[in-house]
Amino acid sequence: MYTIRKAELDDISVLIEFRAKMFALVWTEGGNLDEMSSFSNSYFRDKINDQEFHAWIAETESGEPVACSALSYYHLTPKPSNIEGRYGYISSMYTEDEHRRKGLARRLLKATLEFAKASGLRYVKLHASEFGRPLYEAEGFKAWNEMSLDLED
Repeated sequence: MYTIRKAELDDISVLIEFRAKMFALVWTEGGNLDEMSSFSNSYFRDKINDQEFHAWIAETESGEPVACSALSYYHLTPKPSNIEGRYGYISSMYTEDEHRRKGLARRLLKATLEFAKASGLRYVKLHASEFGRPLYEAEGFKAWNEMSLDLED
């Protein structure tokens, strides 16, 4: 039995730990996980306080955190399909190995999507790893056409 709850400021260390574990599994583009984790503490604290970042934690019956998800807001110029230009970005989807394949990621994603919809978002986006793609596609996510360029290369 697992409980899904909204993360609070006291959960920042868990969010940082799980986010580092997630990137260790899927990130291949270089960078420094330790530096990211160090910077994340003040980032999460500021964004949670400003209501610009929301996260959810899945816990065991004994209260052990075993999975998480998150939602951040961002803005782009108005488009015909999104006049306000307000979007949500889902990130930090991670589940500890021994708790995978038990529906936690789906429950966390649904909690995140319900919150996003209740907060007035029309669109949410995410970066799907090969591990997460089947879940996201099953929930209706579709591939889109963005490209990126690393200006330091």
